[in-house]
Amino acid sequence: MEAVIFDMDGVLIDSEPVSKLAFAQAFEVTGLDFTEAIYQKILGRSLKDIELFFSEQYQDTKLAAKIITIREQEFARHYQDHPVSVKPGVYQLLDYLDSHKMKKAVATSAKQSIAEELLQQSGLFARMDVHCYGSEVTEAKPNPELFIKAASRLNISPEKAYVIEDSQSGVIAANRGGFVPIYIPEEKDEFMNDHPFKYSLFNSLTEFQAALSLKL
Repeated sequence: MEAVIFDMDGVLIDSEPVSKLAFAQAFEVTGLDFTEAIYQKILGRSLKDIELFFSEQYQDTKLAAKIITIREQEFARHYQDHPVSVKPGVYQLLDYLDSHKMKKAVATSAKQSIAEELLQQSGLFARMDVHCYGSEVTEAKPNPELFIKAASRLNISPEKAYVIEDSQSGVIAANRGGFVPIYIPEEKDEFMNDHPFKYSLFNSLTEFQAALSLKL
């Protein structure tokens, strides 16, 4: 294996709780109920894709656009007053990968303007060899376009790269792109027993690093 491609939200940065709260606030303003079932359906998807999902769900494009606008405002407001929280084990894993000459990329569904600010604040931007953003691709996860772009920039073939994800859609994208998926879900394994997708399940980045050390 030659590289690790990281999702950002929920893998490198502990931003999922912030995003979830921002969506809850957007739903409250628009008079809708924000349920866990709805959140699981949008987890790991780009805002553009989520807006399309809401347009179909509520048959109202203006309502969908309003939800996304408020969510972006609330998300940005949070980080004006709070530091970026990095997930446990991130820096240690990056050090380990550097010591073994493995390439590193971040491939996030977030827009470049938002993601770069979070990565810069956390000190993670400079630790990556390659950066790919949702605003650079036309297809959102579970389409593998984002990961394929990252692999191309790293100049490696997909089968030589781990993809670390916390969402079901990300794991599916990694499968479809021919990568080696590493699944570290926020809460529990979301997949049904009869799913066709391959992945290695871990509880944390630290646990993944321990497993990786047995192979390198």
